[in-house]
Amino acid sequence: MGAAGPGVKPATPLLRYSGFVFSVGGARVAGILITSLTFPYLVRHLGVEMYGLWSYVIAVCAFLGIVADPGLTTYAVQQVAARREDGFELIPDVLVLRLLSSSIALVVLLVVAFFEVRPDVRELLRLYGAGVLFVNLLSADRFLSAVEMFHARSLLIVTQQAIYALGIFAFVHVPRDVVWLPVSILGPSALTGLAGWMLMWRRGFKLQRAIRPQRWRGILVPSAYYGASSFMSTLYHRAGYLAVRWFLGEHALGLYSAAARFVDILGQFVTLVLYVLTPRMALAARSGVALKRLARFAVTVVALISIPLTAGLITTAHLFVPWILGTKYLEDVSLLKWMSPYMVTAPAASLLAGTILYAMGRHRAYLMSTAGGVVGGVLLYLTLIPALGLPGAGLAFVLAEFFVAAVAYALLPRELRGLWKNPMIGIALAGTMLMVIAVRFANAYTSSVAVVVAVGVFVYSVSCGWFIQKWLREELGGMG
Repeated sequence: MGAAGPGVKPATPLLRYSGFVFSVGGARVAGILITSLTFPYLVRHLGVEMYGLWSYVIAVCAFLGIVADPGLTTYAVQQVAARREDGFELIPDVLVLRLLSSSIALVVLLVVAFFEVRPDVRELLRLYGAGVLFVNLLSADRFLSAVEMFHARSLLIVTQQAIYALGIFAFVHVPRDVVWLPVSILGPSALTGLAGWMLMWRRGFKLQRAIRPQRWRGILVPSAYYGASSFMSTLYHRAGYLAVRWFLGEHALGLYSAAARFVDILGQFVTLVLYVLTPRMALAARSGVALKRLARFAVTVVALISIPLTAGLITTAHLFVPWILGTKYLEDVSLLKWMSPYMVTAPAASLLAGTILYAMGRHRAYLMSTAGGVVGGVLLYLTLIPALGLPGAGLAFVLAEFFVAAVAYALLPRELRGLWKNPMIGIALAGTMLMVIAVRFANAYTSSVAVVVAVGVFVYSVSCGWFIQKWLREELGGMG
């Protein structure tokens, strides 16, 4: 980081982090806009069954990704965020270890593909699975965030997603074109990964050529905790895809996949601020006051966004499903209502476990919180899906994240236990109640999605706007 030149006033932390938020936010919004085009395009052109099978392939490859990267990158990113240049020295050893583990994952992939009964799914597993294992080695995305190169990261993310979207629109037209999806994903990912490493090199974060096997034990031990946590996180988040295909069949899998992806896209609006705050929390972990202020700020932002989004989706699911997914997915109206609380439970789990505990380096507590999600979530998938069908799958999808959040909250340091004693949560609930009343009233006169959403946003903004402005002035003024 260079010093400010003569006569140039250095940027305050408030201005600098406001710029980071707008940069990451702009990239996230651009990504969501691109996804808002590619997602409905894919669910309509691939059809219910093929979209579900593609989501199943992604779920299987997510498990193999844990074998390929058993917490190594997570540990390295945490070290780089906390120690910067000193932490960067670990990366060559981490990359070598990841190459070895990726080779093991490739063998597992070939075994899994051998036993797959559908030839098209078997081909996708081999093509996408083998490609993603080694393309992920090139990814620099999380390291760019760790060194707070948010502007570069944002530019690369938007570029990657734009190229992906072009590939989708150019090559995917009917269900059998699903084979072009791996190409459209892996090609841009490899290019932007290489570009990310080059940008860090120019900033002064250079990879050392020295590989020191004597350091591997010190890397592998804490990484094992993060790897186990990642496996558990993947298990409770992705197990639903496997269970739905197993118990309910491929048509139900397509409905479940589309609904889960829909709420996941909306949830990205909520977790935006967490991407910016995680590196700063890692640096502030030794200061109880600074960490508490950052955590309180994150809780408030999450509440102000997640609560109205959840209630809004419950109220308007019957409008969004035919508009975005198409009439083939009308059965998802009820399922989306069951899944909508995910936009509260998932950000809460991400904040408490994936942001606060992770930034503090409390890998054992992080592991225990994800274990709570596995025990609760997987048991619910195996019991609720046979008993209730798709609504049971949606309920288990939501509650798995709730268990993670509950365990993580119990393991927080004592000084952070009062995070939820926040008056802004009550304000968000009050504003949401008024919003729901206004949305129902508007929907009684029109079925236009744009009009109904505009009414809801207006009422919520007006009812909470003055309180939010006052809170922002107090909080951001204190950070500056």
